[in-house]
Parts: sequence; C-alpha cells; structure tokens
Amino acid sequence: MSISISAINYFIPIFAFLLVFIVIYALLKKTGILGGNEPVMLFVSLILASFFVIETSLIEIVKFSSAWISVLVIAVFFLILIIGFLPWKEPFDFLTKGSWFSWVVLALIIVIFIVTSGYVFHWAITWGEVTTWVGTEWFGMILLLVIAAVVAFIIKGKK
Repeated sequence: MSISISAINYFIPIFAFLLVFIVIYALLKKTGILGGNEPVMLFVSLILASFFVIETSLIEIVKFSSAWISVLVIAVFFLILIIGFLPWKEPFDFLTKGSWFSWVVLALIIVIFIVTSGYVFHWAITWGEVTTWVGTEWFGMILLLVIAAVVAFIIKGKK
C-alpha cells in the first residue's frame, strides 16, 4: 500500500481559504476598522477569503508568496539566533519598536508580494515604460508631493 502525496493538491484551496480568512479576520480585529462588530468582521473575512477559492490565480499568489515568506521568517529566525550568540552586551538592541530591522523585514515582504504578483499575473515593467512614465508631467507632480510629505514629516518630528 503506497500513499500518494498528490492528494495534498485537493486541500490547497481549502488551506488558502483558511489562511486568508484567518489573516483578514485578525487584521480587522486588531485594527478595529469595523468598530469591533464581530458578525461584520466574520462576513467580510468570509467574502474576501471566498475570492481565493473562486479565482485560481489568487490561490497561486498565496502558494507562491507563503513559500517565500516562510523562507524569510526562517532566515530571520536563524539570523536572530546567530546574533544571540555574539559576545556583545546587548545584541538585541536593534529589535526595539519601530527600529530599522522591522522596516527592512516589512520592505522584504512587500517586495515578495510585488514579485509574486508579477510571477502569477505575468506582468513586467520594462525600462522603456519607466522612462516614458518619468518623462510625464504627472511624475514631477507626484515626486514633488512625496518630497513635500517627507520634509513635512521630518519637520513635524523635530518639534
């Protein structure tokens, strides 16, 4: 009697549904966007998670990105484990709230999602498209607004 691992393919949509349902519900509960209304949070989570069962490309995003985010989590765990053995007095000073380390991990997760969407939906940005967009008047306005927002944030933080 042999057991086939190919049967796991039948459960992948269910796992994707459960993962998305739990993550969306947890985010709604933690942020309190819907005012803590449990039935509404459950309904919104159910609707958004059901999209992942209906549209197969969304399941591909979950499969591809969850694998790479798992690799990232394991790499961060081993990095912290190695740093814990370093002979410094306080090796974990960089793990404070709002530190650069958490921003780097967040940026890596965003990059993983962007690469995942490019892989699943087969889109790519070419340099020709980038230079065409940079040459528009809209780019200058958006760049000016971003720079103004960063400067305002820095000035406000120094008061």
